[in-house]
Amino acid sequence: MIAPGLRPLQWRDAPMLRRPSQIRAGFSLVELITVIGILAILMALLLPSMIQARKAARTVQCASNLRQLTTALINYSVEWKGSFPPNSNQIEQYWFNAAVLGRYIKSAIAMPDGTIAGGVLVCPGDWEGAIRSYSVNFFTSSYVSDNLRAELEAPSRPGRLFKSGAAPSSNLILAIESFSAWEAPGHEPTNVPADPSIGYTCNAIVGFRSGTPAQRFGAAGGAPFAGGRFGDETACQIAYFRHRSTRTSRTDADAFGRVNIGFVDGHVATFSHDELADFSAGKSRYLAMWSPIDREID
Repeated sequence: MIAPGLRPLQWRDAPMLRRPSQIRAGFSLVELITVIGILAILMALLLPSMIQARKAARTVQCASNLRQLTTALINYSVEWKGSFPPNSNQIEQYWFNAAVLGRYIKSAIAMPDGTIAGGVLVCPGDWEGAIRSYSVNFFTSSYVSDNLRAELEAPSRPGRLFKSGAAPSSNLILAIESFSAWEAPGHEPTNVPADPSIGYTCNAIVGFRSGTPAQRFGAAGGAPFAGGRFGDETACQIAYFRHRSTRTSRTDADAFGRVNIGFVDGHVATFSHDELADFSAGKSRYLAMWSPIDREID
């Protein structure tokens, strides 16, 4: 019996009492597809930024590595009255010998062949297997092989050797990124490891055997060099590919992209290929110089 003034309880008056068929269970297929589509769009928008952020982080880490190498070379020069390490296959002495620069770079790893590698000597953007990603400027060498010394004494000499006190120190290249092309032990196209390979390394020195400073940067036809695992030939000895800021169809061996450079005054900077040289005119811009007489040669 229902009390006067009251009406029977209706289903709409009590949502919790609704029939099972009226209870909604989860998302519909259309809603799920919509959510997935929105997430896909967001990922597509964010992915380029994430890739660029990762590239930027690698460039910063590489610059930090190169700064430590540059500092080690400068510390060596302080102890050796302004002279930087020798680089000569005649005396088997190079900057990366453990007995030469080993005690100045504590994070590097001692190799079975008496050199140092790994750690800060590897750019995070380099190819897999690299154990050294950097080379020093040939003209900083305190001692070089006779055949290279003969080139320095020729009438059309490519530059001159210099010490730490040379000017302009903020423009003179001390160390730079190059191609980890050769199986180690070994660091030149003619070297064949006598022992099992322990990775890939760069030439000890770069910046030699080319007509002009601009050619060493890849302009004016470049300074073609044996590419090792990077191919038959590279456009120059500088590895621009690790820090390219834009997508390109160019190969890693081409003179296109950006590179970190350590200078004699101790600072490190990142340059694009066209900041280093005018590729149309085939001239160096002298922001980075191989030797103090670059302007006389180019």
